[in-house]
Amino acid sequence: MSTVLLGVSGGIAAYKAVDVLRLLQRDGHDTTVIMTRSARRFVGPATFAGLSGRPVGGSAFGGDDGNPGYDHLDLARSADLLLVAPATANTIARLAAGFADDLLGSTFLAFEGPVLVAPAMNTSMFEHPATVANVAVLRERGVLMVGPDRGLLADGAVGAGRLATPEAIVAAVTAALAPAGALAGRRVLVTAGGTREPIDSVRYVGNRSSGKMGWAIAGAARRLGAAVTVVSANVALPRSEGITYIDAPTAAELADAVRDEFASADVLFMAAAVADYRPRQRTDGKLDKSAADELSVALERTEDVLGAVAADRRPGQVLVGFAAEHGPAGVERAAEKRRRKHVDLIVHNDISDSSIGFGADQNRVSIIGEHGVDELPTMPKDACAARIVDAAVALLDEPAG
Repeated sequence: MSTVLLGVSGGIAAYKAVDVLRLLQRDGHDTTVIMTRSARRFVGPATFAGLSGRPVGGSAFGGDDGNPGYDHLDLARSADLLLVAPATANTIARLAAGFADDLLGSTFLAFEGPVLVAPAMNTSMFEHPATVANVAVLRERGVLMVGPDRGLLADGAVGAGRLATPEAIVAAVTAALAPAGALAGRRVLVTAGGTREPIDSVRYVGNRSSGKMGWAIAGAARRLGAAVTVVSANVALPRSEGITYIDAPTAAELADAVRDEFASADVLFMAAAVADYRPRQRTDGKLDKSAADELSVALERTEDVLGAVAADRRPGQVLVGFAAEHGPAGVERAAEKRRRKHVDLIVHNDISDSSIGFGADQNRVSIIGEHGVDELPTMPKDACAARIVDAAVALLDEPAG
């Protein structure tokens, strides 16, 4: 596997870098840790040294803690990726300014490979114009960003600035290190989540789709080198660096976004659960529940987005639909859906089993194509997504089915 330099800077989120290190090692990455002086006030270097099996870098000249000094040039030459997690506002500012008065800054300037930064700080600090400008400078220079997430922060506030999850950080490392794969130079469009059709300003008609499968498919396609765009319908999951996201809460907005993006796509994965019906009329404001004991809402059909784009496909495009069915007859219904909508593949999953239904981390699907059904065993959604993407890749450049 690859060699990763993990730079840890001095914020309260520094303890989460321990989990990042563990996950990097789980995936087979050799990892050397560099800690700033402030980081050592939050987590002792012995923790990282014990887990990594290597001395922790802190100074080019060594220190009183017995750790040897590291040559920043040797570190830069020996690694495949530099990851800074967490990256405080101070560290981001120093990297943007090019300060080289500590080991992390010197190594950053000497390093010629991909650099991934995971910011973590208070919302006010993250949104301050100085930090916004520093992040922009790093992005312009090719530095990749993962996070931050929105959530509960150490000071009790809720907002942007929370360190991305260790899983998301390591997934970003994997994507940044991935060689050009089977989808290099290809454009992939993915829909994810579940649409919500407003009844009034508060209530809506919706479904239970979490977007996890669409997210996993987008990640699998990105790891194979594709340029990925995700049309997201109400998905509350971390977003990955290197993937473009378009928010489309309703069926109509999702249809418009898909039409805008589809012409340039080589593969479409229609994983979103698009509402079949929407309220015929939307009430401005909030309905008064005291006005009547019953409420009747007239519904009308929404557009068949997958069927519509399938009718306008160009030669060489691959279309993959999804069918969440209930019960043993679902495979037959999904196969009929594939034929009716004129798409290449339909991915069927049985939602009668709650352990593999909406929001679950596992899935068991059948991939249905022109030549038969591939029934996959129960597996994590990431692994399942990789199999689905591989099946689509195999159809590229073949005549439309």
